[in-house]
Amino acid sequence: MRFTHHPFSSVVVAAAVWLSLLPLSPLLGGFGEVLTQAWFILGASAAVGLALGLLRAPRALILFVQLAVILGVLTWRGLRLAPRGQAVESLRELTADGAAAIRDGVPPLPPEPGLLWLCLVLTALLVIIVELLVNGLEQPAWTIAPLALSYGIAALVIVQDLDWLLLAPVLLAYVAVLLSTTGVTDAAGKASRAGAHHAARVSVGIGFAVAALVAALLVAAAVPLGDKRPWTEGGQDGPIQLSDPTVRLDQDLRRPTDSPVLTYRTSNGQPVYLRTVALPNLSASGAGLVPMKLSRGGLDGDYDFPGESVSVEVQMDAVPSEYLPAPFAADSYDAAGSWSHDPETLAIVASGPNRTSQTVNLAYRVESTLPSPTLDQISLAGAGAGPDPVNRQVPDGLSPAVAALTTDVVAGATTAGEKALAIQRFLRSDAFGYTLEAPNTAGTDTISSFLLESRSGYCIHFAAAMITMARLEGIDARMAIGFVPGEAQDDGSYQVTSHDAHSWPELYLDGLGWVPFEPTPAYQGDPEYVEPSAMQPSAAPSPSPTPTSVSSPQPTTVPPTAEPTPTTPTPQEEAPGGAVASVLVALLVLLVLALPALVRLGLRISRLRGDGEPAQVADGAWREVQALFADYGLPWPDGSPGPVGRAAAEGLSPRGAQALGVIAATVERSRFARDGAPVTDLPAEVRALRTALAAQATRGRRLRAMLWPASLWRPER
Repeated sequence: MRFTHHPFSSVVVAAAVWLSLLPLSPLLGGFGEVLTQAWFILGASAAVGLALGLLRAPRALILFVQLAVILGVLTWRGLRLAPRGQAVESLRELTADGAAAIRDGVPPLPPEPGLLWLCLVLTALLVIIVELLVNGLEQPAWTIAPLALSYGIAALVIVQDLDWLLLAPVLLAYVAVLLSTTGVTDAAGKASRAGAHHAARVSVGIGFAVAALVAALLVAAAVPLGDKRPWTEGGQDGPIQLSDPTVRLDQDLRRPTDSPVLTYRTSNGQPVYLRTVALPNLSASGAGLVPMKLSRGGLDGDYDFPGESVSVEVQMDAVPSEYLPAPFAADSYDAAGSWSHDPETLAIVASGPNRTSQTVNLAYRVESTLPSPTLDQISLAGAGAGPDPVNRQVPDGLSPAVAALTTDVVAGATTAGEKALAIQRFLRSDAFGYTLEAPNTAGTDTISSFLLESRSGYCIHFAAAMITMARLEGIDARMAIGFVPGEAQDDGSYQVTSHDAHSWPELYLDGLGWVPFEPTPAYQGDPEYVEPSAMQPSAAPSPSPTPTSVSSPQPTTVPPTAEPTPTTPTPQEEAPGGAVASVLVALLVLLVLALPALVRLGLRISRLRGDGEPAQVADGAWREVQALFADYGLPWPDGSPGPVGRAAAEGLSPRGAQALGVIAATVERSRFARDGAPVTDLPAEVRALRTALAAQATRGRRLRAMLWPASLWRPER
């Protein structure tokens, strides 16, 4: 069978690529949206290939037009998915969001814009590669690699084994490409009836596909495979069912008898909040976890915002917990047992066989970088960008009056930091009271009632209220669960009890990262930007009437009526992602400019392989000679190889004329002699001819022949 090209080849390629995307269906929820979006690119590629193929345009020209159209459609769809802004920056953010969703999420992933964008990029990449292999380099057999890429991605990302049926679309796509690009040149095929012959070809193709599928199943069952998701630096232990942290918080606060939880010492002697987990999801039913991607690798590099370094040594009591209490943001930890962490929230989660009791009597050490912004830094900060979109989703069912109240509270604030401080002052004012006699949920109905009517609750209500109001103002916010600093002991350590369980909001501010706030008036918080005089110690559930400060032992107060002076935030330096995007764009431009030379090189290698039938080797060498003459702008006469070789040799150097004469004689004998001709020396003679042509050409002609070869633009004969 010999490669054949026809106008419908691009249609078959588009359909094959579409089929090859089906193995991604377990990875993404709402996969129908991906398949629909992919047809924008595949349909455009197929339409260009079909139209220009029917016009018998040169195949190189078809590939270039397809590449331009595919990139144009891809950019158009990407900008439709991306938030408004600069084009390069928007697409960069989409790419980063999609990569983070794959890295951190648990399949099936929601069809977020970043994931849809990555699927479109993958689709564009696949159709370009398959078109180049099929219609550019005439190597359809190699299309199995790009067509199987989606299946490989799904097998790598999804922890469970893939259904074997998902391999069937890949094999079907591959067989379709092979059948559509192989013609009938042998005598048996020509002598037989065309219909029966093509039916036999299809049957053989399907038979090979079934055999490949059976072989894959047998090999997969016999060969042991390693851990999935290798980028998690040690893999993950599979799905871990985490309990609701708010339930444990409520139980600890309402526990009739206060009981010790842990003691700790800090390297600077100051008390700290100990955080166990963060809850990004705020819905109509309350605050909750989102699926975590648990990594066993180091924490270093997962969070790089400024702060104060502190080392904490902790001794747990006989208290079981799924989470390791640690100051935010932890840089490293040394604890016995099996532990993993979530790179998004930096929660440290037990992952061993006895995970629910790993903290019992556990001694461990944590190195952290505590957020320590000043009041001025917070006042100047804008809303940060980059966290998961779930951190800025306003829960459904919220009373419209809450939004109006929030607008009144932040009136006069010009930055996200000023708005956060205004919301905190409002919640810590005398208008609100602390009590445990409140609903133990933080759903939208409870929060609406808390802000508009009762204005009485405990930490979970104050935290949820501040998170809701911050999100209404476009600030990413989430709920942290953990413990307040506890009570100082005579030996310099601090003791934390069950009544020290607490929740507080963390807001994401530009340049500062996740900043903890303290809207609950029963607790002091960081005196740098919390008004300590607004505390209501008599209502606090802690055994200590005045919980210890988190930061400096000499707090500086902020008058509750003082408004920060409006300032203009200092301009931020260009994000490093912008430079990366510029480099990627430059590389893409260079790739497009180099594509003619790469295609020409691929065709030369294909024609001079020398591993086929002698007649095919000779024909390939003769086609390469014709292409060389076209590249160097030399005339090519008509006729059979012998006379053409003698006529074309005029004006060549002696070595070039000799090489062309040998090639022409060998090709003519291979076509017309009874016993053919030896063709093993043809590739070397063609290379000698190319060297001679380059030596006698001008520098400009050599550059054009290399970078913009004219042979690519000749119509197909």
